[in-house]
Amino acid sequence: MNPGSADSVMAMLIWLINASYRAFSDTRLLFALEQTAGRGRRGRAWAACPGDSLTFSLRHTFALRAHVLSGLSLAVGVALADALYARGITDIALKWPNDLMRADRKLGGVLIELSSPPAGDTTAVIGVGLNLALPPAGDYAHAPAALCPDAPDREVWLDVGAALADALACMLAQFAAQGFVPFADRWNHYNLHAGRTVTVSGDGAQLRGRCLGADHDGALRLDCDGRIERVLAGDVSLRTAP
Repeated sequence: MNPGSADSVMAMLIWLINASYRAFSDTRLLFALEQTAGRGRRGRAWAACPGDSLTFSLRHTFALRAHVLSGLSLAVGVALADALYARGITDIALKWPNDLMRADRKLGGVLIELSSPPAGDTTAVIGVGLNLALPPAGDYAHAPAALCPDAPDREVWLDVGAALADALACMLAQFAAQGFVPFADRWNHYNLHAGRTVTVSGDGAQLRGRCLGADHDGALRLDCDGRIERVLAGDVSLRTAP
């Protein structure tokens, strides 16, 4: 489904799910040409101008409880990175847990929201934002990167969107059966900070150590002066240490 313009693609898809709106009760994938109030991780805004960005949200229901889905956000990043690499974006990298990067600049991001009733399946809504062209100048947490030197035509927008959606569909089926384990090596292959000294801060605490990569369950492993620390995906900020 393509609504043209939306405040937030993820918010619209969640509303359709919660409202059980009959016409869209089976909606699983929602694209928008323009997004005016999108949300990124840590509450940051993610706006999308027509033709400059690709924004979409995908709904998937797992016959699993939410606590079993450790590593899902990293597996999403791997699927997207693989799809872009196959299109010739050979400098693609991942910043833990799933930011898409090119040469230390942010190409795209992912936000995942899970809902799980006391008894039943878990529904994941996966929101993806990708810069097709450079966004307008602004105060960004990370300098932006783009897939194309200029705003691409509609065919490129559709082609990239289809490739990413297909990659996510394949990943979700494999993740439901095998978890994050089969994706761990690929994530570590794309790890932007592999072997680099980083600081990880969140919940009032800070860790500094050498980045060892993702564990089999998606936790980030740090060598902190010989002590191995594991950081779980959540509201954390990871930076290369000075």
